[in-house]
Amino acid sequence: MMTWRYEDVISERIAFVEYRKVDERDTVELAKAMSKAYSDEPWNEKWTDDRAVRRISAILSNYRAAGIAAVEDGVIIGGLLGYVDPYAEEDFFFVSEIFVIPERKMQGVGRRLLEEMDAILKSNGIKVVQLMSIDYNKAFYKKCGLDQDSVSVQYKRLSD
Repeated sequence: MMTWRYEDVISERIAFVEYRKVDERDTVELAKAMSKAYSDEPWNEKWTDDRAVRRISAILSNYRAAGIAAVEDGVIIGGLLGYVDPYAEEDFFFVSEIFVIPERKMQGVGRRLLEEMDAILKSNGIKVVQLMSIDYNKAFYKKCGLDQDSVSVQYKRLSD
């Protein structure tokens, strides 16, 4: 398994962040990091351990699922998870989740997760990355080279 290490300066100490491919053994730790990330602004979501594990497991069970974990001091601090979405003339990679724990946000971890996944996708001949985002994150994704397309998400909540 390939791993990558980067040095980040954090509060006057050097932290080594390893970026590596995920596998099923990472499910519980990824779920904990995702829950922690989404408990913060702007989401303020309350994930149970079971629902978070189900979310991670569901993503990783998709067609040609792949993920990158950001690991610091042996603990997952961020992740990017998605799957290949076959389409008419080419395959897309759909990013289902990208998250970073609150204390490591805005320190380059999310950007590096996207860069590492881009490299893997290019080596596999995939040239299109898609994701859905809330308005709060649009500037971040723009800095990372993603543009908004003309597709909008439609939804409805079914009544009881």
